[in-house]
Amino acid sequence: MTELEHFCRVGELIEEADQHGALRNIQGLTGYSGEKLVGMLQRLTRYQHSTNGGCYLEVGVFQGMTLISVASVSGDSPVYGIDNFAQFDPQKENQKIIQKRMELNNVRNAVLINQDYEDALENLDRFIGDQRVGVFFFDGPHDYRSQLMGLQLAKKHLGDRGIIVVDDSNYRHVRLANRDFLVANPEFKLLFDAYTKSHPKNMTTAEQDEVRKGWWNGVNVIVRDPDMILDPIYPPTLRDRTLYENEHVLHTNKYGVVAPEAVSFVTSILGGRFIRAGRQLIRIISKVRGAKDGLLGQYSSMNTFSESLTAGNWNPTIKNDCQIR
Repeated sequence: MTELEHFCRVGELIEEADQHGALRNIQGLTGYSGEKLVGMLQRLTRYQHSTNGGCYLEVGVFQGMTLISVASVSGDSPVYGIDNFAQFDPQKENQKIIQKRMELNNVRNAVLINQDYEDALENLDRFIGDQRVGVFFFDGPHDYRSQLMGLQLAKKHLGDRGIIVVDDSNYRHVRLANRDFLVANPEFKLLFDAYTKSHPKNMTTAEQDEVRKGWWNGVNVIVRDPDMILDPIYPPTLRDRTLYENEHVLHTNKYGVVAPEAVSFVTSILGGRFIRAGRQLIRIISKVRGAKDGLLGQYSSMNTFSESLTAGNWNPTIKNDCQIR
């Protein structure tokens, strides 16, 4: 199969998912993914297993909807999910929920890697051996840095025809991270992208039902294209970088750690929700008092957090081989 034939087949499988949704409806699964997305992951993984090799790997398992759905159509081939369950798991029950759902559906080929995504991807061979990743699904932390680092760290583990699927690509900062990855790595190309008009949380019940059958909160599909067959196209983003430049102020401010709560406080004040604003102010004070070491700055602004760093430090190779003192 030529590279172009490969890309055409991937496109056909995405189109099948767009028209027909999931390959199988699995018992007892809930989560935040659309049926078209699930169907695409199932089809792409099965195709990669049979044609190009490579395992399925996802970051952000939550309660197992995509992991178990993909495992159910993958035969005995192992599929891997990375999650340290640090988010969206207030009762610390998600891992148990996943295990029960795997047992309910007689899924034995799904492997959970209970680690932070950066730690797991940096040492992935300890978990998957010498396998290459055929389909990489990123649905982990969607801040700009995590999104970009997730793609960068996964890159070296991808097979020659590896496919990347990014969930929640409705978010503009996710699209920007995807775009920056594509610009920095021109051997990868955007093959397909689809969006919905807003996050489902901001939709009516009828609209939510519709996107649950579809792409949920947007998707980007990126493929490795070393022969430069595909045209370079990019997810739509905003050229104004004000929000990202504001991160410098956030990181150097003494109380930058409470930025999310501070934004919510201002939103409540401007919306006339003063009781809610009072509760949020209490949470801000509590978070400041309970902040871990290293999160609060010593000064009101322009904190560098460099007090304990060395005045000069050489790479060991240079120091040893070049006889630099």
